[in-house]
Amino acid sequence: MPATRKRRDNFEINCSREIFSEEEIDILERYGIQFERLINGDRTPDTDAQRRFIEVARGHYQPETIYEKTWVKYNARLAWEADPMNKTAMGKRRKMYDDREDWKKMKAAVWSDMQKRSRGLDE
Repeated sequence: MPATRKRRDNFEINCSREIFSEEEIDILERYGIQFERLINGDRTPDTDAQRRFIEVARGHYQPETIYEKTWVKYNARLAWEADPMNKTAMGKRRKMYDDREDWKKMKAAVWSDMQKRSRGLDE
C-alpha cells in the first residue's frame, strides 16, 4: 500500500504582498509555517542554520540568508501595518490571497491607464 502524503497548507501572509518579490512570497508560503514553529518553540532546531534563524528572528544577529531576510522583512511589515497611522496611510485595499494572475492583470490595467493619461488620451 503506497504511503499517503500529508497535505501541506501554504502559510497565510497576513499583510500586503506589494513589497515582496515573487521569490519572497514563495519562501513565505512554503516555509512560513516551519519558521513560526521554530520561533514559537513548537519545533526544536535540528541544524545550526535553524538555530541561527531563531537568533536572527529574535534580533540578536543581522539577517544574511534570503530566508532570514524575508522573515525579518515580513515581521517588520506586520509591525508597520499594525500601527494605526500606517493603516490610515495605506487606505482601503483588497486582500490578495493566492491569485498572482489576478494581481498581474490589475497591475497591467493600472499601468495601461497611467500610459493613456500621460499621453492625454484619457478624457
